Amino acid sequence: MRLTLPFLGSRRAGQRSAGQRSAGKKRGAKQSIARESRKATKRRARARWLGPTLRFGAPVALAGIVGAAGYFVWSSGQIQAASQAAMRAAVNATVEAGLSVQHVSVVGRRETGRETLLKALNVGIGDPILTVDLGAALERVRDIGWVQDAAIERRLPDRLHVHLKERVAAAIWQRDGGFVLIDHSGAIIGEEGMDRHRRLKVVVGEGAPEKAAHLLAALATEPSLEERVIAAVWVGGRRWNLRLENGVDIRLPEDDLPGAWARLAQLERDHKLLTRDIEAIDLRQSDQFIVRLTEDAAERRRTRKDET
Repeated sequence: MRLTLPFLGSRRAGQRSAGQRSAGKKRGAKQSIARESRKATKRRARARWLGPTLRFGAPVALAGIVGAAGYFVWSSGQIQAASQAAMRAAVNATVEAGLSVQHVSVVGRRETGRETLLKALNVGIGDPILTVDLGAALERVRDIGWVQDAAIERRLPDRLHVHLKERVAAAIWQRDGGFVLIDHSGAIIGEEGMDRHRRLKVVVGEGAPEKAAHLLAALATEPSLEERVIAAVWVGGRRWNLRLENGVDIRLPEDDLPGAWARLAQLERDHKLLTRDIEAIDLRQSDQFIVRLTEDAAERRRTRKDET
């Protein structure tokens, strides 16, 4: 007799089901591990990308924010105002510390007017000495007609020191109906001080200042005759005509001016030529001189001839 054991079959089925469940669990575990591995890989990649971004991107972003804020503050004028306020405060501090202009000392000033010099310096008592623009002041001082050269220095705490080298007036140049002083180089000094130099020779004509030094040197070789000259006219850009104090005109040559002047001095010593009734003496020819009489002297001479 065959026995049927139904529970045995169900047990085997149960065993198969448990095996299947175990296999499924293993597969699920493997899949879960794979998913976690993929997630970890993504997290590591994202971390690798995010790290440099945070390190470099954050400062750039911060710099951008600061720059934008700075531009706003600058464009609104707040920085300039703050800077100017700070500068004013610093300057005021130097003044309170005693660094202000209290004295202006000058060496070499004989002809330059006091007010003219102070105007050129453009400083006042109490001005902050450290803010005085010495370069600009020096340029203005050198523009003064009497000043040939100059130097300016700060002598802290409270003194500006000016050293002047002045021009020496050599003649008076008549131009456009006016008169200005000039030095030996022909540089124009100006009108200031004219009353102190009225006895200087007057030179007339375009280009006369540049040629005056040569003329004055020649005239100085005969002092007694030179003092009788009151004016000189530069003629045609080539030569000089002199006017003496008694109204006599002397026509000098283009060449050898000193020689002609020495010849005239000798004639005066020998013949007292300039005390006679003459209007002009022409020395343009080296081997002779021509004398032109005044109208009265010429008329008297004609009368004597008629009587004879």
